[in-house]
Amino acid sequence: MLWYLANGSLNEYLKSQVLLQSQYYSGQSTQLLTASFSADEGKTTFEQLSVSNINTLSQPQLLTLDKVTAQLAQVANTQLNSPSIQNKNTTIVNIEKLTLHKLHVWSEQTDNGETNLEVLAQQISKQLALDYPVLYPNLSAEIYAKEHPELNVNQAVANIEEQPIETNKAVIAAKAAKQKKRLLGKAQTRIIISSVVIDELTLTSIKNKKEVSHTFKSIELDRFGGENGLDSNQLGGELLRRLLNKVIRLEKTSESKNK
Repeated sequence: MLWYLANGSLNEYLKSQVLLQSQYYSGQSTQLLTASFSADEGKTTFEQLSVSNINTLSQPQLLTLDKVTAQLAQVANTQLNSPSIQNKNTTIVNIEKLTLHKLHVWSEQTDNGETNLEVLAQQISKQLALDYPVLYPNLSAEIYAKEHPELNVNQAVANIEEQPIETNKAVIAAKAAKQKKRLLGKAQTRIIISSVVIDELTLTSIKNKKEVSHTFKSIELDRFGGENGLDSNQLGGELLRRLLNKVIRLEKTSESKNK
């Protein structure tokens, strides 16, 4: 479904995708107040997003975000032309800039000594690797090698890389066996995001029942999608993965400076 061609149910569709993908990859409940697309401006706005924390920890939220805006590029869509993708009836949606306005993230240690950010970043990465093994070859190889102990990691990597990308283009699915039918259908839209910027990031670290907050401005994440774009069903997980890893690095840098 293309943003600028959809009917009046588009806003609800966009909202449902954010909720479904966030919950699927993080395993945490997600809330989103509104999603709205303006055809005149070529812009989508998401307001009041929150993702809950691991339920054994004291802080109820993992993150809150007041607003996200996605600005379409002047050439908003192109057709996919890649021999590595089996589905040729695929459109690439080009987003010029994705802006996360005021983001607040809470870091808290778990019983095993890792932070909630590290635990969830690992979980999200693992799920992405299971769904898209060719795109995450190193982690996929580790998983594959554990399932096939007769192979070493190098053999596992070779086996994975020989597969065409779309052979493994799993879409968001329920984990229960009775829900093995894919929830989102066959994805025919891929996404390229040229720029991702966090206007303001507040990181609150909770250790030994003490809270320390740091605020960062104008944080940039790398371009998303490469030449062929991300599967639209992959986007939520990849955004969360990169966001959490960025915050983890910022937290460690801040801790080093304070020592």
